[in-house]
Amino acid sequence: MTSLRFPQFMAASVVIAGAFAVSPGCASSGPDAEATVNSMGNFGLEMAKVKDSIDPTVKALETVVASQPSDIKANVDAYGKSVAALDKQANVVRKRAEEMRSQGDAFFKDWEPPRGVTPERRAELTAAYAKIKADTAAAKDEFVPFLKALKDIESYLKVDASVQGISSMTELVAKAKTTGAQVKSSIDAVLVQTNAVRGMLPTK
Repeated sequence: MTSLRFPQFMAASVVIAGAFAVSPGCASSGPDAEATVNSMGNFGLEMAKVKDSIDPTVKALETVVASQPSDIKANVDAYGKSVAALDKQANVVRKRAEEMRSQGDAFFKDWEPPRGVTPERRAELTAAYAKIKADTAAAKDEFVPFLKALKDIESYLKVDASVQGISSMTELVAKAKTTGAQVKSSIDAVLVQTNAVRGMLPTK
């Protein structure tokens, strides 16, 4: 899935990748544990990419709002491309949330803990998986009004991309920024919980 390439994306990706990596001083408890860590790491990176695509889109919108008359067309075109790219990237959240909903516990099969995990720890992991499922669903649900706000603005600009038209979008722009922050917060919750699951796995 195509993602936007921006410096903040690279920074977040490095942070997330590091969060899921096994410490150089600690050997994996076995192939199962390593596979689990890798699977969780891939999931975390996917979600981080989605989060890192939000700010550039909002920034493109702010650029439109601050446009000089001679720059309006170019900035509106750039905003439209940014919205399309974000919409495509958001499919990750939609897909993962739907997989978790339809597959239930089977979705987390790749995250099966290695042998030797106590029943108590397995119960904690099960609860953590339920939290990840709920947070991912929340992120997906919040993406709906967020993208709608962005697309409403895009449609409006196709009709009236004048200075006066842009200046009348204050309410729509505020709504987009607010819902974008909510989506990012839900994705952060997913990433934090996924990293917590990583910390529950035994290493030696």
